[in-house]
Amino acid sequence: MSQQSPQTPDWRRQPGARRRRRAQPEAPAPAASAGAPSPGDTDAAVTPVAAEPAVSRTLFSYLEPGLDTVASFGLPLAVAGVVALVTAIVLLAFVGSLKLYAYIVLAIGIALLGVVASVSLSAIISAFISRTGRYGVNSLIMTAAFLGIIVVVGFVSYENHKRIDVTANQQFSLANNTRNLLDNLDQPVKVTAFYTSDYQQDPELIIRRTKVEQTLREFKIRTSKFTYEFKDPDLEPEIARQYGITKYESVVVEGGNSKLTDIVQRTDPDYSQLEQQMYTAILVATGKERKKVYFLSGHGERNYFTSLGDGYASLRAGLERDNYQPDLLSWDSSDESISVPEDAALLVIGGPTGELPAAHAQALDKYLQGRNADDTPRREGGRIIFLGEPDTHETFRLFLARWGVNLLPGYIRDLERSVPGEGQEKTIRLSVFNPQAPPEIIIPTGEPLQTVFMPGAAAMTLTDDGLRLAIPLGVTSINSYLITDPQRTEPITGDTPQADQQGPFVPAALVKAVRPVGAPLPSSAAGLSESDIASLVVFGDADFVSNSFYGRGSGADLFLNSANYLLGDYSLVSIRPKALDFRELNLDKNEHNFVRFSSWFLLPGLLGMAAALVWWVRR
Repeated sequence: MSQQSPQTPDWRRQPGARRRRRAQPEAPAPAASAGAPSPGDTDAAVTPVAAEPAVSRTLFSYLEPGLDTVASFGLPLAVAGVVALVTAIVLLAFVGSLKLYAYIVLAIGIALLGVVASVSLSAIISAFISRTGRYGVNSLIMTAAFLGIIVVVGFVSYENHKRIDVTANQQFSLANNTRNLLDNLDQPVKVTAFYTSDYQQDPELIIRRTKVEQTLREFKIRTSKFTYEFKDPDLEPEIARQYGITKYESVVVEGGNSKLTDIVQRTDPDYSQLEQQMYTAILVATGKERKKVYFLSGHGERNYFTSLGDGYASLRAGLERDNYQPDLLSWDSSDESISVPEDAALLVIGGPTGELPAAHAQALDKYLQGRNADDTPRREGGRIIFLGEPDTHETFRLFLARWGVNLLPGYIRDLERSVPGEGQEKTIRLSVFNPQAPPEIIIPTGEPLQTVFMPGAAAMTLTDDGLRLAIPLGVTSINSYLITDPQRTEPITGDTPQADQQGPFVPAALVKAVRPVGAPLPSSAAGLSESDIASLVVFGDADFVSNSFYGRGSGADLFLNSANYLLGDYSLVSIRPKALDFRELNLDKNEHNFVRFSSWFLLPGLLGMAAALVWWVRR
């Protein structure tokens, strides 16, 4: 074997030479010729090797530089994609007006993450299949499973929640009959609460509105058929006028199918009767129950069935349109064991001409005092609308006098505001109303009442003492006179003893009383309940709401507004009021320090001990 020259490197020791040699087929040895050099001849000529054919480039070879550039910026692009996704989710969740831009940002984020994932796919797969990647994937799966469980539990608990009231007097719990009413609603109920948004006018309004909102929220939580919203009557006056709202803090309850409405207004500063009033309003708005209005009969009162001129058939129809249930209460003059029914929300005494027996007067007195025939307390105080006449019997006058209304004999002749024309002198035009009167009566929809025509109206004086609040609803002009002779239409003026009494006079009044005249004062106002307050609206005329005058002027509106006012706070059910109790935690210095420091260090200390225990076990 010949020895190779030290200057010539061995091809077997060169990297890749063995592979190249194994890949090239060996050419057959050429035949020896006379002129061919011998293998040992160092000066022999080298046979040239043919050049390898050129191979065309692939499409990936053109994209490879760009992909390499994208891969070099993979981390910034991934961060930008994540930021875009988070931004898009926030916009979709909280800024609905930018929904289009949110979708655009979301598409950009998905595109950026998709590009980074496609370029670095091998690195991502390697990261996932490596040991660290497997642990990371496992952590992500566990986190996703935990979040999924939390979402499912939250959804189930939202649909099937259970709230526990831990207050001593169950302040945040609805009564059993209220819950039963809400559970059995057969139609949607919409509530609109009218409260001003300018709380600087009345800082206590915030507290009262919060109380109303909490109660309405309790109703809404109970059933999905109950919805509510708050409106500002200053910003949306047309909606307030639509419902006849004349003052703040009014809650309108409207039935979805019945289209009936009822209005709840504040009766005390703490809204202690709000749940009870809402219960009644829902019953009225859904048409399940109506407030009973009884027309008294048996003493020569007007017939509320007849459609004759002096009857009250039109008035009865008006009460029914206002969703009241009128009914007849007939008392026999010889029957002494009579009483006003328990479900009587309002009693109408229309133009009596006969005598009021003592037993009947006693029953009416008990009704106004909130007592039954057996002296047990009624749920609500009595409410009466009395329609008098100049010839009202003396016994009825005595009954009214005991409650602070003195019905004077004679009729009012108003020289300035009587209806012109012969035979119309006795009909007064009541057009001046007391601005201090309840606006629900005289300004029910923001506009004052029009003229009320009262033919032959009687005048009255009101007793003002510490047991009652007497408010005239309207007055006649100063040029009016009280004429006692029904045959005479021209008043006698001057300083003579025969001169008629000069006005102005009161033909309509509202009285709220806690006791009859002469009764002892209550021990304290704090001890008064709803059944202790009697309400009366007395008119000196019984014809202005008869069939003949019902559609003339605003007489019917005046009567129906008075009925609505008296029945506005009447409840069909008695529910225990929710009083707000302030309970203090009285601690001495040591107890105070224990509560303070234990809240600071107890829970963190327990968590630290648990962490130390876990470390010790797994060390």
